[in-house]
Amino acid sequence: MPATFPRAALSALVLVAGLAASAGAAFAQSPPSLQQYPLQDRIFGPGGAVFPDYVTPSEYGVGYYIGGTGTRAALFAAGTADFNCQQTQVPTIRVLSAPPGGKVMIGYGSFTARAIDGGATTLCLGRQLKGVVVSFKGKAAPGSTIALRVTYPPRGAWYDHVITLPPR
Repeated sequence: MPATFPRAALSALVLVAGLAASAGAAFAQSPPSLQQYPLQDRIFGPGGAVFPDYVTPSEYGVGYYIGGTGTRAALFAAGTADFNCQQTQVPTIRVLSAPPGGKVMIGYGSFTARAIDGGATTLCLGRQLKGVVVSFKGKAAPGSTIALRVTYPPRGAWYDHVITLPPR
C-alpha cells in the first residue's frame, strides 16, 4: 500500500509533462496586449463580458426610429439602433396629454421601423427593432389624441408626437 502514493504521483507528473509537450505552441502564445485589445473592448466590445454578441459597426452613429401598427395595441413605438441595426439605448416616453376614460401603457417590445425621428441613417427602415411600445386601453372617442414626448439617449434629443386613436 505505501508504494501506491509514489506511483500515483509519478503518473500524474508524466501526464502533465505529456500535455505540456503536446500543447507547447499554445503555451508560447501570450494574451493580446491592452493596445491590441483595449480594456473597454474587453468589457463592452465584441466578445466582451457585457455585450458578447454585439458587433461593432464599421461606421459610428445612431438612428432614432419610430413605428407602431396604428392599432390600440401598438399605437406608437420608438427605438435607437446603430449602423448594423442593433439596439443601442432605449428611449424614454412621457405622456403629455391623454383622453379621459382610458389608460396609456408604455412597455419594452419589438416593432417595425417605419420612419425616423433623427439620426445618421435610414438603413433600418422596414426592419424589426426593439424599443418602447405605447398602447391604449379603455374607452375614448375615435379621433381623440395622445401627446407624447420621446427622449433619445445619450444626447437627450427629444421630439413630441401627437397620436390619433383609431376606432375600436
